[in-house]
Formats: sequence, C-alpha cells, structure tokens
Amino acid sequence: MKKVKPIEIQLCGDLGLRAGGQPVELPQSRKARALLAYLAWEARPVRRSDLCDLLWENSEDPRASLRWSLSRLRSLPVSVGSEWLQVEKDTLALNSLVVCVDAIRVKNVLESPGTGTLDELAELESRFTADILRDLTGAGGTVFGLWLESVRATLQQLHGRLVERLLASDKLIDDQRLTLASSRVAMNPFDDQANINYLRELNSSQGSRAGREALNTMLDSYRREKLSDLTLVSAWREITNTGMAEGGSWSVMNAAPGQEQPDFPEKPSVAVLDFEVIGSHSEGDVLARGLAVDLNSRLARLSNFFVIARASSARFEGKDFPPQEIARLLGVRYLVLGSTQRSDRRVRVTVTLMDASNTNEIWSEHYDRLLDDLFEVQDDITGTVVAAIEPAIEQAEAGRSLMKPPENLNAWEYFHRGLWHCFHFVPGENETANTLFARAVELDPNFSRAYAGLSFTHFSRAFLNSTELVDQEIQQAVETGRASVGLDSRDAMAHWSLGRALFLARQHDQALASVDQALRINPNYAQGHYAKGFIGIHAGQDEKSLPFLDSAQRLSPFDPLLFAMKSSRGMSLANRGLFDEAAAWAVRATHEPNAHFHIYAIASACLQLAGRAQDARDNAAWVLKQRPDFSVEFFKRSFPHKDEAQREPFIRALLQAGIPENS
Repeated sequence: MKKVKPIEIQLCGDLGLRAGGQPVELPQSRKARALLAYLAWEARPVRRSDLCDLLWENSEDPRASLRWSLSRLRSLPVSVGSEWLQVEKDTLALNSLVVCVDAIRVKNVLESPGTGTLDELAELESRFTADILRDLTGAGGTVFGLWLESVRATLQQLHGRLVERLLASDKLIDDQRLTLASSRVAMNPFDDQANINYLRELNSSQGSRAGREALNTMLDSYRREKLSDLTLVSAWREITNTGMAEGGSWSVMNAAPGQEQPDFPEKPSVAVLDFEVIGSHSEGDVLARGLAVDLNSRLARLSNFFVIARASSARFEGKDFPPQEIARLLGVRYLVLGSTQRSDRRVRVTVTLMDASNTNEIWSEHYDRLLDDLFEVQDDITGTVVAAIEPAIEQAEAGRSLMKPPENLNAWEYFHRGLWHCFHFVPGENETANTLFARAVELDPNFSRAYAGLSFTHFSRAFLNSTELVDQEIQQAVETGRASVGLDSRDAMAHWSLGRALFLARQHDQALASVDQALRINPNYAQGHYAKGFIGIHAGQDEKSLPFLDSAQRLSPFDPLLFAMKSSRGMSLANRGLFDEAAAWAVRATHEPNAHFHIYAIASACLQLAGRAQDARDNAAWVLKQRPDFSVEFFKRSFPHKDEAQREPFIRALLQAGIPENS
C-alpha cells in the first residue's frame, strides 16, 4: 500500500493545507500564502532573490519582507518527523519527502495511463473549482500576476484532461456523466467538442427537448462572440438524427442576392466558399464539405479577420456567380475557394486565396494525401492552409496600404504598412514602423494590434542597441505589449509581442507563459512557435525547443523570421555539443533575407566551436565592421539567458572568434 505523506497542499481550488488529514488554518497574509503556493507548484529549491522579485518588487526591503512571510509559514501547527520547509542560505523549498501537492498528483496520474482508480480520479476532480487560487489574486506585482495566470491556465487544462479521462469510463451513471460534461463546458464555453459531448449526454439522459434548449443557448453565445456555430448544429443533427427544418433559428441567411454591397470592414474580410468536387467518387463531397466547414471555423477564431458566417457563404453552393459578384453580395474582399479530387485512397486538394476586388490570385497550393484517416487528412490540410492564408492576407493588406497616399490611410492600413517596415530589422526602417504604429493608435486608441506593433519596435530598439536608453525601451516594450493584451486578450499577436518583451526583460517563465497563450489562441501561429522555441532555448530547454522551431518553419517556409528560426536551431545544437551541425545551420541563417549582425555573431561562435577558426574570425570581423560597438556584453543583453553558466562555452567561443568582451 502506497504510503500517504503527512502534509498535503491543495492548489486545484482555493489554496489549502492539511496535516495528518486535518485542515490547517493558513496565515492571513496573502504574501505568505502566495509564497506557499509558489513553492508548492515549483517543487524545487527557489532562490530568495527570485522570490523577492516575484512578490516584493516594490518593497523597500524585500528580503526582510520575505523573512517575515517565511516566519508565518514556519509557525504553522504542522508536526512531522522532519522539517517540511527546507530553508537554506540562498534558497527555499518544500520537503518532498513529507509534502505532497494535489496538482502534482493530478499531473502524475494523467501522465501514467492506467493508474488511478475511478474513485481516486473522481476525488481529484472534485477538488477543482471554477476560480482556481482566487484568494491569491493581487498578492504580488505584475510578475506574480503572470505566473498565477499561467498556473491557472495549466490547472484548467489538467482539469479538462481529468474530466475526459473520467468520461471515457463505462462505469459512470448518467447523472455523473452529465455533471462532468457540464463541468467541461464551464471550463471553456466555446470548445466545440466539450459542447457536443454535453449535448450528447443531455439528450441521452433528459431527452431532445432539453438538448434543444441547451443548443439554442450555446448558439446565442457563439453568435455574440461571432464564432461559427455550424459544427455544433451538424453534431446535433447527428445526435438526434433529425435536423431542423429549413429556416430554423440558426439557418437564417445573413446576406441575400440583390443587396447593395456594404462598405468593407476595416479588418480583412474573408468568405470561404464550398469546394468543388471533381470526379464522380461516391464519397467525394465528404472531404470537400468538411474542408470548407473547418476552414471557415478556424479562420473565424482569428480576431484580426472579419469572416462571413458559414450559413451565408454556403448559399452560393452550385450557383453560377462570378467571384466579384459573390464578394459584392457578401461584402468581403477575399475569397477562399478550392477543389477536391479522389481516386481510391488518394486525394488531391487545391486551395486558392483570391482578392475578389480585382480577381488577383494571391496564393494557391495543392496537397496530395493518402486517405488512411479522413479526419486526420482534413485536420492536416486545414491547419496548413490557415497557417498560409493568414500571412498571405497580411502581405496583401500591406501591399494595398503602400499604394495609398498617407493622408488616406486608416488605422488598419497604417498598421500593415508599419508591419512591412519593422520586419527589415534595420534601425531606420524600425523608426518608420514605430511612427506608423503610433499613427494607427492615434486614429484608433483601442486598436490592440497597433500596440503590439509598437511593442515590436521598442523591442527592436533594445535588441539592435539603436538607442542609449535600452532599459527604458524594454520597459516600453513590456507596457505596450500589456496594453495590446488588455485591449484584446484573444489576439495571438498581442500575447506574442508581450512574450518577446518579457524575454528581453529577463522574465523567461512569464515570457513562455505569454507565448503559450498565443499558441492556445492560434495553434497555427508560425511566429508563436518560433518564439516558443527561441525563448525556450534561452530558458535552458534546448532539446524541448527544437520541435517548436520545426513547426514554425513548416507552417511558414518563407517567413520573414526564417533567418532567426535557423539561427536559433544553430544555438540550440551548439549548446548540446553538436558543433558541426550547429555551424551548418548558423551559416544557412546568414544566407536568409533580413539576417542582421546578431545572426553573423551566432555563426561566428558556432563555427569556432566546430573548429573552423578562420571562418569564425571572418564572420566576427564582418559583425564588427557593421557594428563597431558590438561586444559580448551587447550580445548577452540582446539574448539574455536564464542561466549563463549553461552557455559558457558559446560565450567563450565568441571571445575566441574576436568579439570583444565590452564595447
């Protein structure tokens, strides 16, 4: 029988502590409780200096404040054979021999399939509450707030996985299944699969009338958030095997032929048309319909696009309308259209993005796949197409804005023109971008992406050392990144820009949490995958970071940051001692468009480590010719590492290649 540890800390709901099975009253001080929660979650020795930065960033004497909170915890009536708090000169930790944490128990159970009885899983699930660790809100400053937000998001994900594990059991009764399904929806009211599971359980236990009422409530919520509801409706029809009569509450058309074309929205406006089925395969329309539905749904989740509802775009199925007329009737600029052709177990899918205002084809690609799993193929192609369409439209919008005189630009066009300039990574271009983003904010103070653009330019000023006020620029990058998130917390670019800024501010964990949020919002965000890999490398996670760099390059093979993706791979390989491979990737990075002096410096270090000393010196000389002020100190400030000792060989290689230690 597994030995039960005498002390348990509860993180899945309100913070709690039990000793010998009995609850222990926690200190009234929120700082002391926050300290306990942080140590419990991290489950490792934490430096006192890090705890001071986390909880007492504005304190006149943070170490004294830490000692006071620690004394509150040490005075708790917890009696065990050995110290439950391990207090060292420079670090604090909980003693894992006598302390267990419920959140870690959940994580361990989920990572080990087949472990945990049904009763144990149900007991763990019952610990979760809607407002996880609500009593810790505001216990610390900005850094603690980001940490707390990241922990809550992770615990919510664990809760969802735990519920799904329970629902997979065939030993639950109907009421238990319905309660769990309802709990899953409460975690994310706009998770299609969670809503579908709840409708299925409700229909099974209470009948179709109760299910229909719940569906209507869901559809109203989806519409208020401007999300596609077609997946829910299709699933409900499968659940009930009935479907609704034409003209039901969810099938009202939003546009009708003959209407005058409305003005284009400021955001890029898109409609996904039904795909053409080529050939006479008996199941040819299954994939064609599925792709159109999925593309519409996925694009609708991107807050930077205005996407016509599926019910309206589907109206043109089989109709002989020219693209410009369809766009006029729907009030959009861009159309996504395509075709599918099946032959036995193979399929060819062709997808095209068109600017219907001039019938120009902006982007087109075809995909050949084996149909081993229809849904897997559908998901694969949909994800790849969305990842390609988003930057293609961004580029088209930037091109349109460059054709207009500045006095006629609106906020959205100023933003896109700025985006075009900022990816050149040249101080002059960056300043032009900053001016354009500032103009966009002036025209629309609630424009989230314009603030994200400003954060990008402040980041670049500090990263390229184009100002004497580097620390001030880093702070402004963080502040404008937070402003972007505050204006639109569902915009992946907002969280991405904040993550980059926090990295430069040496807040690696919070930076990764921001990038994780960007990827939760848009799993196909190529630059989000790159940022996850890049920041992860500098957080000491070299091996874990490579898959994210792979994903970034696969999702966006012509990305303006491709040089950075390849260079980051070189750094990661060098840190792992794979010097020849690291040098090859680092040199490839210097051949990419937009590669700047930092990229050549990284190549010089990788070449030095690979034993190619002359090539290393040549690259270092080129760097110093471009930037005479370049130094190892400069490099470390632009690429802060969480633990400098881990990359000491890389830094030593820079010095050996000829890069001076100080400017």
